[in-house]
Amino acid sequence: MMKENDPSNSVQPAETTGTALDRRSFLAGMGATGLALATGIKPALTQDMSLLKGSGDVVVCTWGGASTDVMKEVWFKPFSEVSGVNVSTASVPDIAKLEVMESVGNVEWDLLDAEGTQMELAMKKGLLQKIDYDLIFKIVPKQQIDPKVIKEYGVGSVGFSTVIAWNTTLFGKDGPKDWKEWADTTRFKGRRALYAQPRPSFEIALMAAGVPPEKIYPINIDDAFKALDELRPKINLWVEKTSQWGVLMQNGEVDLMGSSLSRTLDEKKRSGKVDFTFNQSIVEQDYWVIPKSAPGGANAQKLIAYALMAKGSLGFATKMPFSLANTSIYGDIPAEMKQQLPGYPENSARNVQIDQAWWVANADQVRLRWLDWMSKG
Repeated sequence: MMKENDPSNSVQPAETTGTALDRRSFLAGMGATGLALATGIKPALTQDMSLLKGSGDVVVCTWGGASTDVMKEVWFKPFSEVSGVNVSTASVPDIAKLEVMESVGNVEWDLLDAEGTQMELAMKKGLLQKIDYDLIFKIVPKQQIDPKVIKEYGVGSVGFSTVIAWNTTLFGKDGPKDWKEWADTTRFKGRRALYAQPRPSFEIALMAAGVPPEKIYPINIDDAFKALDELRPKINLWVEKTSQWGVLMQNGEVDLMGSSLSRTLDEKKRSGKVDFTFNQSIVEQDYWVIPKSAPGGANAQKLIAYALMAKGSLGFATKMPFSLANTSIYGDIPAEMKQQLPGYPENSARNVQIDQAWWVANADQVRLRWLDWMSKG
């Protein structure tokens, strides 16, 4: 799966997600305050914000770049003002490093914005503490949070997407509406590019071969490589870093992409020469997780509760095209926002959610076969 900052997609079991430092994204151009007024969302008056009061510090391990800048603006700085807790950031989430920290009794992080596969691995290794939902649901009504991202050891932070995108100079608004059409070289003639990692290439290849989204998991690895064998002759470029997407689209070097939503939206707004569909878009979920021995674990629980509130979630959504755990923000937003948020119900219903548990369980086998497969290209 491609994050905006090029994680290595957990070909290994997500212990280290690689050079995940380029998480750049488009900015929606509408301020959080303006959108909040437009939607009619008002701060809740029934929350006991005194529950968030504290002291000391909380260190948040994030992916850096624009997403962290927005987190600081809409979550971390306001939380400090409300709670009295100082928030600082570090990067990047790395489960192997966390395991070492725990083993030597020197955990430096209090909260991580971890990929779902990282959370699963950290859970298996006993590196996390449970999320305090008693506290969270005193601050945020439970019905506002997407139940799919409520886990015992993590709760949804943001979700990022891979979408079907195309060159509008060639195809106008009538680009491929699913991966099977995307792979149809007779109907859609052009140069194709995919991200050079098994996740989400497995999912894309299987859907291109006609497998319904709901039948993808559990993935039969032999079937996935068979589908990739069929797709390989149609792929003109395997993209190594998500930072390449913008340049490739700007220069018109590719015409049909399985690209990051953020990069695609950026180019669509910049030139109007790229469009996309949310149909069969592939979403990978990040989670807030707290290390088992985090020195600021109590403060981390409070920060999670604050970050899940509707006001901050809406503020984040105005600036970053990611899914948010708090679904109440989608109730009455402008049309232009609906068209760019993967978590909006109409868009979300067409998404394919990465099965993080499957990927962690099969990481070793997939990694070896993928490297061998790519070497024969």
